[in-house]
Order: sequence, then structure tokens, then C-alpha cells
Amino acid sequence: MTKMKYADCLVQKPGPSILELQAKSGSAGKDIIPGIKATHLMSADEGVQKGYFSVDCAWLWNGAAKEPSGEAHTHNFSHVIGIIGGHTADPHDLGGEITVWLDGHKEILTRSCLIFVPAGVVHGPFLFNRIERPVFFVTVAMTGKYTRAPAAPLKDASKEKRYSIIDHTKERFSVGGDFKEAPPPPRPSTVKSNRILHIEDDMVKGSFYVDFVWIWEGTGGAPAPEHTHEWPELIAMAGADPAHPRDLGGEMSIVLGDEYHPTTKSTLVCIPKGLKHCPWEFHDIKKPTLVFSAGPQGMYSGSHKKENVK
Repeated sequence: MTKMKYADCLVQKPGPSILELQAKSGSAGKDIIPGIKATHLMSADEGVQKGYFSVDCAWLWNGAAKEPSGEAHTHNFSHVIGIIGGHTADPHDLGGEITVWLDGHKEILTRSCLIFVPAGVVHGPFLFNRIERPVFFVTVAMTGKYTRAPAAPLKDASKEKRYSIIDHTKERFSVGGDFKEAPPPPRPSTVKSNRILHIEDDMVKGSFYVDFVWIWEGTGGAPAPEHTHEWPELIAMAGADPAHPRDLGGEMSIVLGDEYHPTTKSTLVCIPKGLKHCPWEFHDIKKPTLVFSAGPQGMYSGSHKKENVK
């Protein structure tokens, strides 16, 4: 069978370690996070395609850590750290407690959030005080290759916090198209879902587009029609079953160019700048699946949005 042109845009394997949680030696040690049951799920960077950015994600299932993971460090690029709870009744509740040091401030997290860390801001380590329900840990970094510089922990907190913690979504946001004439009729859908977190430049100055949605069950699809972007995009699907985290509990599919790509596995879809893509569809999802998208663009834009619709 001939390999499809864009098959390598679908990534389903992790890198050697969770980047933000590396120890001083550059490795996370024998355990991903000592005291925490975890699965390093998948990673991508410029090694997947030229000009792409860095993404790295893992599930934390349960446990409690006695010592912090990682170290204080800085980057010469901005990034977003996502910490997302997997409680179906309240996905904003982490079902646990995580402490992180940011710019000299000690922050205790109990709610799902996106942390925007600008270039040069000292951050880390993380202490996973208790994880009682699944927590998704993801880093989206605006660099082709993740690097960092160790830093001494700040003795005094900065007077003004140079980072932002976002624990909510954006009202009336949609990846759907803006149509000059009447839009096409919506596809039949039985999908049950919740958009839980979102960040763009109009919410946090200097940040970039990141969006998280829980798909609980059903059949349907994302509202975006076929379109292109002037920037590379990430579309991701993460299974949330602790026994089978690499399985979606159903099938999802996306069209890249003229190719139809179905998958039943947790997948990062790394979409090159200018590539025509969508529809993105969900086929009889039976288990909770976390889907998210991101890109190096302050505000979400595309050929299907009003600034480009003729």
C-alpha cells in the first residue's frame, strides 16, 4: 500500500522525557515523576516538519510526590503549560493539588488552567502534592527545538507577575467559518462536549492561540469547514482511559489536502502552514477524549474567517 503524502503529519509517540519536568541531569530518572503514576503520551517539534513548534504531553493518573520535579529554568521563547483535570462532572476541578514556582511566586493549583510563561521568566520546579483523578500535563512552546537554561530560584518574588494563569475559556469563540452568504446546513451531531480553556492575545498580551475541549461521547465534528492558515497548526486528540490512554475509545478523522486520515489512537496532527485541511470528524466516541488545537498566532485566523471571506 502506497504511503500517503501527509501520513507523517500524524504523530502518536512521545519523546524521551517530559521536557518541562526534566531533572538537572536532563532526564526525569527511572520514574517519569517519582510518586506519580503517569504516561508520557506524545511529542512533536521541528523534527516532524520544518518550521514546526514544540508540543509535549502526558497523563498524570494518581499519586503524591514527596519532592519537586524539574528545576528552576528559563527559555528564550514563550510557551504555554496546560494542566487539565479529567473529572467528567467538573472538568475545571483538578482533583488534586499542584504547586509551581513562577517568577519567584509560589502558586498552588487546584483548577484546570493554562499558564503563559513569556521568554526569560524563571519558572519551575513543579510539586505534585496529590493527584486523585487524571490530570493532563502539556507544554506548547514557540520554538522548533525545546531548550532551556538552568536558573537560580528567585529569593524575592517579582513585584508584578510577568506570567498569566488562565482558568476559563473565551465566550463566543468558534473555529467555524464566517460566510458571506448563508452557511451550509450543520452536520447531524450527537456529540456531548465542553470547551474548558482558551487563550489568545486579546486575553493575555503576547500569548498565542491555544484551545481545549472535552469530547464526552457521540458522533459529529468540529465546526470548521475546509480552510488554510498562514501559520502551522496543531490539532490533537488524547484518549483519557488510564488502562488504554493511547486509544481514543472511538474513531476520529481529518482531511489533509485531498487525503482522508482516520485514527483510533491518541494523535498529534501537525498541519503545515498553507495546507488545506478539514473537516475534522468524530465517529461514535464512547469514552471521554480531550481535544485541543494551537498555533504560533496571537489570534486565531484562517481562510474561512471574516477577514478573508470575500
